[in-house]
Amino acid sequence: MFRIVATGLTAFILCACDPVEETAPPVPAEASAPASGPTLSADLPAATTWQATQDRYRGIEAQPSDPLEAIEWRAVQCEHMAGEFGGDNSERDQQLNARMDELRCGDELLADARALRDARADDPAVAARLAPVLAIYEP
Repeated sequence: MFRIVATGLTAFILCACDPVEETAPPVPAEASAPASGPTLSADLPAATTWQATQDRYRGIEAQPSDPLEAIEWRAVQCEHMAGEFGGDNSERDQQLNARMDELRCGDELLADARALRDARADDPAVAARLAPVLAIYEP
């Protein structure tokens, strides 16, 4: 008996509520992106912060093919692994060291970021996106 009353009361309350306004269906985007799909850099603003860079690349498992995105992704991965490093030469530390060597973290990453910044010196957006990476790794 109680279930019937509870169900009836719930139905009455739901009917008495104002209906939710329906939103317009999303408009499909124009087909201006290349056939291989959009790149990450198309979605990023020219100037970014380190936090925005981390948020953008934290969930991406594979290194992007674009050189600028690859450096940003490597920097996020290296910084994350450096935070996990315990310094006790445990098996996990050895795994992290091996992965950081594969990603060429540290001085090699800094050199790659500087080289890309210099190679694309005519593009201020590249310098703006590399600025947070360089700020993390430059002494």
